[in-house]
Amino acid sequence: MARRRPTTSEYAVLGLLTFGEKSGYDLWRFADRSVGFIWAPTKSQIYKVLPRLEGAGLARARTVEQASRPDKQLHRITPAGRGALREWLATVDVNAEPHVYLLKVFFGRHAPRAALVAQVDAYRELTARTLARYEELDARLPRDDRNALPLEVLALGLARARPTLEWAESLLAQLRDVRR
Repeated sequence: MARRRPTTSEYAVLGLLTFGEKSGYDLWRFADRSVGFIWAPTKSQIYKVLPRLEGAGLARARTVEQASRPDKQLHRITPAGRGALREWLATVDVNAEPHVYLLKVFFGRHAPRAALVAQVDAYRELTARTLARYEELDARLPRDDRNALPLEVLALGLARARPTLEWAESLLAQLRDVRR
């Protein structure tokens, strides 16, 4: 029987565990302070993911006794977990949601440079297609009272897409710079 592929949340937790051994609560707080602007899990989501990672051999837990509190579980990534994370980071899914590309860039220090470049390039392409779609809508929508608010929302989309495309192009140039 084939082993199921981890979910994006499971990969994200594996990525967080590369920063060191943490309890479920510590992982939740760390996510909020690091990748929270991309992926913001609930505490319950973290606590559901950890046993699945352990069951798949991708993470391991140990119990730490505490005198004045209940014992806590500390989790760490296993070599198999590091391998699974690297494999995920090296795979470009052209149909991925934008946050998946950004998670892969965030954890990109664990990926080969070529894979990281491919992720950023795919994200740049997605952003360029989105911007082109927004610009087409902007050119077609009549400028009248009926469309005033939709045009305001579209203006926000344009205002976000343009600098995002510039950011992706700049990062690609940095990553492709062989002197780095």
